[in-house]
Amino acid sequence: MTSSLTVLIIEDDFLIRTCLVEFLQDSGITVREASNCAEAIACISAERSLDALVADMSLPDGDGMSLSHQAREKWPDLPVIYISGHGDLRRDEASDNPALARFISKPYSLAAILKALREMAEPVSG
Repeated sequence: MTSSLTVLIIEDDFLIRTCLVEFLQDSGITVREASNCAEAIACISAERSLDALVADMSLPDGDGMSLSHQAREKWPDLPVIYISGHGDLRRDEASDNPALARFISKPYSLAAILKALREMAEPVSG
C-alpha cells in the first residue's frame, strides 16, 4: 500500500520541491525532504528505512547520482527516480535497471512521479 511508503525528495528548487512534497503527502506517502546533498546525507544517515529516493541530478553541492550511490550503501535495492531539466547526464545509467532506477525529465507531471514510485516500490506480484 502506497501510504506505507517513506520517500526522500532531494530538490534544490523550493517551489518544485514544495509542490512535489505536498502532492506526495496528499497521496498518503511519508516524505522527507532535502534541498542539497549535505541535507540529504544527514537524512540518509538518520533514517531507519527509506522506500525510495527522488533526486534532482543537478544540485548546488553535488548530484543525485552520487547521492543514490551513498543511499544504496545503506539500502542496496533502494529504488531511485532521477529528475533533471537538462535532458542529461547519465540517463542511460538510470535506465539500465527500471526496477531500481528511472529518469524523468523536467517538466514532469506530479502524477508521473507518483506512478513511478508505485511501480518501483510496490512491484506487482504475479
